[in-house]
Amino acid sequence: MVELQFLRLNWGVVRNPLEQDLGTDLWLMARDSRRYDLQALVGVQVKSGTSWFGSPKHSADGTVEGWWFAESDDRHFRYWSEHRVPHIVVLHDPRSDLSYWVQVTSEAIVSTGQGAKIFVPATSTIDEQHLDELLEAATGDRRYIQWDGSAWNSRHTILYEDTLRYALIAPRLVAPHPNVRITDLTPSEAVALLVKMRLDDLHPRLPFATGPIDLDVCRSSDIWGWRFFAALHDVLIDGASCDVLTHLDTSSAAAFERAALAAVTATLLLESGSPTEALTVVAQVIELDECRPVDHAWLLMHQARCYLELGQLSRARALALEVQALRRSAPHDPTAMAILGASAYLVFTTSDLTERSLPDAVAGQDTIAAWWRTQEIAWGLQGEADKRFREWATGAQRRPGGQDTTWLRLRSAALIAGAAGDHSAWRYTASLGAKHALTTARDSADFTSALRVLVRTGDNAAIERAVPYLLDVGPTTAVAEALSAVDLEQSTTTSLRANIEMIRRGADILPPSEADRHVQWALAALEDPVALHTRLWPTFFIASVVLDMLAALVPALSAAGLRAVIDHLKTLPAQDDQAVASGYALVVSRIPTVAWTEHDLHMLRMRKSDNFELADQITAVLANTDSWLRHGLQSKIASGDLRALTMFGDVCDLDQQTVIGLVANLRDRIAAQITEMRGGAVAGRIHSFAATLALINARHPEHADWQPIIELLLARPVAVEVHREPLSMIMRLAQHVPAAVVDRMEPALRDLMYTAAYYHPFFGDTDLRGHAASALAALDPTRLSQHDLWDLMAGTKYQRAAAAIALARQSRPDLIHALAALAQDPNPWVRAVVANQLARWVATGIASEASSALLQRILADPGTLVARMVAVLFTDAPPTAAVGRLADMLADHPSAEVRSACAERRSTDESR
Repeated sequence: MVELQFLRLNWGVVRNPLEQDLGTDLWLMARDSRRYDLQALVGVQVKSGTSWFGSPKHSADGTVEGWWFAESDDRHFRYWSEHRVPHIVVLHDPRSDLSYWVQVTSEAIVSTGQGAKIFVPATSTIDEQHLDELLEAATGDRRYIQWDGSAWNSRHTILYEDTLRYALIAPRLVAPHPNVRITDLTPSEAVALLVKMRLDDLHPRLPFATGPIDLDVCRSSDIWGWRFFAALHDVLIDGASCDVLTHLDTSSAAAFERAALAAVTATLLLESGSPTEALTVVAQVIELDECRPVDHAWLLMHQARCYLELGQLSRARALALEVQALRRSAPHDPTAMAILGASAYLVFTTSDLTERSLPDAVAGQDTIAAWWRTQEIAWGLQGEADKRFREWATGAQRRPGGQDTTWLRLRSAALIAGAAGDHSAWRYTASLGAKHALTTARDSADFTSALRVLVRTGDNAAIERAVPYLLDVGPTTAVAEALSAVDLEQSTTTSLRANIEMIRRGADILPPSEADRHVQWALAALEDPVALHTRLWPTFFIASVVLDMLAALVPALSAAGLRAVIDHLKTLPAQDDQAVASGYALVVSRIPTVAWTEHDLHMLRMRKSDNFELADQITAVLANTDSWLRHGLQSKIASGDLRALTMFGDVCDLDQQTVIGLVANLRDRIAAQITEMRGGAVAGRIHSFAATLALINARHPEHADWQPIIELLLARPVAVEVHREPLSMIMRLAQHVPAAVVDRMEPALRDLMYTAAYYHPFFGDTDLRGHAASALAALDPTRLSQHDLWDLMAGTKYQRAAAAIALARQSRPDLIHALAALAQDPNPWVRAVVANQLARWVATGIASEASSALLQRILADPGTLVARMVAVLFTDAPPTAAVGRLADMLADHPSAEVRSACAERRSTDESR
């Protein structure tokens, strides 16, 4: 009966001959649920009859928990527990035909004096429900293979049917060592060299090396492995589509070869953002049900990864849990352990917070294959460090051409992680490679490719930094190309947030039609966030992130797109959540005043119960056309209500009494702020009352009071950030600051020029020396000595920009050459400030021919920052023909911000 019960589990059963019975009745060959042999043998001692159930153990409520099996001596127990093959004892109950079992281990044996006993649980029966426990007993005590030195001697230790899987996940065990010449490469070895990106070994340049592989011969080879290698080479090295792999004929391929093809194809399809196609490829091979256990688990892991990307987390987790069976069936196989580690981390990331076990996840990924993959990364970064040192020591610049060994190493590590189905490791490694590629890119296509990888790996932080930088310095074409590939509808769980961030950061250069398309998606997501959450299970707050993107898109929209946004706002329910209200307030603030119709404004007036941030911004919109509302705001402003001031709009329209009250209130607040600063109480960035007072002073000089601002600049705060906004405001409004005030302000600015830089443990590096110098240069450039200028030109980017302001504000045509030198500065901010100052020269007719020529050269900058800084001029510049020509020149600029400024300028000139 016991034999029959194991046969029902599809296990192999062999009876031990009586003459050989020393305590083993049956030998079992363990098999998994798919009837694959696990190369695990189990010995069984069977005891049948009711007498063996005569020593029950009861629980407190009288329930039988199990039975004690005892022998008068411990000879058999020693035999079973010390045997090289695991043994179990089975008690068979002929009354119920149930068989109860326990594995005999030294820990489970209880001494009875001369004899011993063991407890057989009533819950351990021989049936399908306890197959996992039986498998654990069969495979749980296996020894690991020693892999030290495996890079040298592993060629003959890997079975043929495992070599392709090893070549993709642990290629160092298959690829010939670089110092060993192999003249007869096998297909698996060639694949391993390809995965390790050892391209010189595949296409050697040295005459004594292994001869190059003829890809044409491989493509027509009778050996399927060579055809597979050629197809994989076409995709990885020559940039061919994954169709080369999906259309590869597998009629002559073995099951393990089909598994390898499916796994690597799914890996590359997931890299390109096509999880649905990857899922189809893997499912087709799984359905054949012909793969051995490790290969089958390998495909299940790729299937789980596809479901993860498609937002089907429960299915992904269930498959990953199924992969955990590798822990007992193949602990000696490093590729199996890599797959197991990938499954452990996927289970961790898809589990409920209360069910997560970080130690299990970390331990699961701490595998031999992961160490080898990390070694690839380390070698790559080591090479980069050596290269940078040589460049530093020799003063040489990196020359184009040659192999980028760092990128090749990082690419190899990403391929290995992806092949193992380790999604988190692939994301990290591929992103690392993309960031390296961005720092060494030679053309627009390289930048575009790296940005797309950052999106697919979901590296939001890298996109947040890279896209604005490329927009500032160029090439903007790279960002435009990367943006053109973004389709929010096709986002995966990994790429969703990155796609949104890419659009948000690059919105300024989007064509109106593209901006409109993304806005349609954003409005649909805001109106039904549950649908998006159900589809992809994002880990971020959908409304807040989508609203940030929507606000960034508004300036780039067509009239129809802008109307869709306004219509959405008009019918929006009351927003009482501050985070959401803040996002909508930002959207409202970006909408041009002329876009609101009377009906729109009426709908806004009807809104009630919005959180104050949205309510304030709506009031600001209404105040543009509602004189009664503006009058009511002035009474609040006079008492120091700065929220009301923000809603009011143009401060030039404030009446005399309001200005007097506001100045007095700001004076008191600045005094209190200085007291706090001197007491060391100010630790964070606070409202800049001084910047507000500077604005009021400049627009209402008859009621100005500059002394509080001067006293604030002289104070020493905990963090000098409190000075940043006042300094920027003073520089912007410098022409409105009286000379007598400049005399009193100069000592404070000069002191900040040389001392406002230090490290703060919370704020980090804080350097306002350039800002102070820019303010002084804008107020009166003659107050900067020649030595001051020399110091500034050798300083930080903000100090060099201050030098440009100081030179330009002198309005001397003979200084054009100094400005031309600064226009070659490697930092885009300095070039942009030079362009801004030259635009002022052009507008006012200073060295107009030379300044125009130099400005046009700077405007050829591949980024948008220079043009945006020139467009700033259009707000205040006089209506001259030169300014009109500048606006016409930039009218078709890729930047929506620049185009808008040009259109507004032309509109103003026409109205005049």
